[in-house]
Amino acid sequence: MSGSMGKLLSLSENLKLLYVEDDKTARETTLKLFENFFKDITVAVDGQDGIEKFKEQKFDLVISDINMPNLNGLDMAKLIKEIRSDMPILMLSAHNDSEYFLKAIELDVDGYILKPLSLGQFSKSLFKIAQNIKFSNISKNYQLELENEVKKRNAELEHKLHYDDLTNLLSRYSFFNDIQKLNAPVILLIDIDKFRTINEVYGSSIGSKVLSKFAQTLSSIIKDEVYKIYRLSADEFAIVDTTKHIEPEKYEILIEELFIHLNHLEIIIDENIISVDITIGLSTVDENGYESAKIALDYAKQHKKPFIMYSTAIDYRKESSLTLKCIDDISLAIRDDRVVAVYQPIVDKQGEIIKHETLMRLQDIDSSNLISPFYFLDVAIKTRLYEPLSSVVIFKALNMLATTNHTLSMNFTYSDINNSEFIRKVENFLILHEGVGRRTVFEITESESIENYDEVKGFIKRFRKYGVKIAIDDFGSGFSNFEYILEIEPDYLKIDGSLVKDIDKDTRAHTLVEAIVQFSHKLGIKIIAEYVHSEVIFNMLKELDVDEYQGFYFSKPLENI
Repeated sequence: MSGSMGKLLSLSENLKLLYVEDDKTARETTLKLFENFFKDITVAVDGQDGIEKFKEQKFDLVISDINMPNLNGLDMAKLIKEIRSDMPILMLSAHNDSEYFLKAIELDVDGYILKPLSLGQFSKSLFKIAQNIKFSNISKNYQLELENEVKKRNAELEHKLHYDDLTNLLSRYSFFNDIQKLNAPVILLIDIDKFRTINEVYGSSIGSKVLSKFAQTLSSIIKDEVYKIYRLSADEFAIVDTTKHIEPEKYEILIEELFIHLNHLEIIIDENIISVDITIGLSTVDENGYESAKIALDYAKQHKKPFIMYSTAIDYRKESSLTLKCIDDISLAIRDDRVVAVYQPIVDKQGEIIKHETLMRLQDIDSSNLISPFYFLDVAIKTRLYEPLSSVVIFKALNMLATTNHTLSMNFTYSDINNSEFIRKVENFLILHEGVGRRTVFEITESESIENYDEVKGFIKRFRKYGVKIAIDDFGSGFSNFEYILEIEPDYLKIDGSLVKDIDKDTRAHTLVEAIVQFSHKLGIKIIAEYVHSEVIFNMLKELDVDEYQGFYFSKPLENI
């Protein structure tokens, strides 16, 4: 056996072969040849049999005749390439037909050999294919090893992200991530008094050991699994109650335990006896729990008290009582499911309703009255309450679409678009409720808050595949990037209400609206006018060839449609 043939056999013997041949005599003869090269051979009697067996098993190589009943070899090869584009295929043919040869090249098969098989020609073709398979497997194994190494490194980084290296307590990152998931987190902040002095007197190495011993003692005190312990900074630790119910008596007992075991705690390191004392700040408020606990802790340290519970009486933040009340009202509305979606009709030139815009309201706690966003939206945006408000309203609209035949538009801010988890949930809803997307319009507010237009374009592309139409809201409100409009090609432009409401009195507004309509229609974009409040305005907009209309002249927002 020559060295080259021995090398070929070592390459081919472990390859799993699918051999497809309809002629019994040719099949039996060729199979005897193949058995010298392959240990594992599966035989198919025609192209249809071949594709079925290919779907059932995993093969390294396919060798097939061309002329076969049911499904010829080239058509079978095309189907195989659709399933696995990199599948090595070797074609056999008794016909030296250029049409077959060209089609085989077009299908990117790896070899074309004429029958009867020449051992030399077959060996040469097989050697090349077997080498390619070997190199491909080496590459795949390397890629797999690389992926496993990346996973290992990611796991290590994930652990470093969530756990503090020195104490192995949960990290600052974990703390803020966890409290965001809780409606009303109860937070105790624990500070080691005068820790800087310990570092200065004994050195940072012993200071680190003090922190480690302190963390061990703290962990030994907290036995209830509803509590999580974190190290937030050098000498600041936090305990968070993960339950949803505030129990003042339970926290009194916990704080007493902490002071018994941690105040005047003596830590012995390298024959040094180091005594530590603590100060605690507690917060049980619904929002901004960490900031409130920090205020309580700072107040306690400033006034030399061991413990303070947060209250508005010690809050130095410059927020008016009206703003604080608004924050409470919004939080309670979210908690009590009093965030309401209302729907304002959008009509055509004949005044016929064609769809509705989804709008946000809060139901008053003491009545069925609905509160306009005018009274709460700014506070919601500033205090990060807007995201849960927006999520509630959008999903109420989506559920309305899933159970009716309505067409609805709904507002997406840049903050919504930039919230990847929220966007993923919206997409999953559209996937689950097939057809809803075709009755949905996403209105993107045109504003200077948009930081990355590529993200907006990616968002639009992501949802257009479900049939969702795109509208640019508040167009002409003072920040109009026409190049951006050209790039994203919206289905609708909604002219800002400030231009529409006085169009009968303001010639500048009239001229601007006319220009927007003409510009948009040339691009195939429909125009919607908001704040249509009178018949005069309606008729003027119709003369300008506006496509759709919305405003109190037609209807106020409705709870039920």
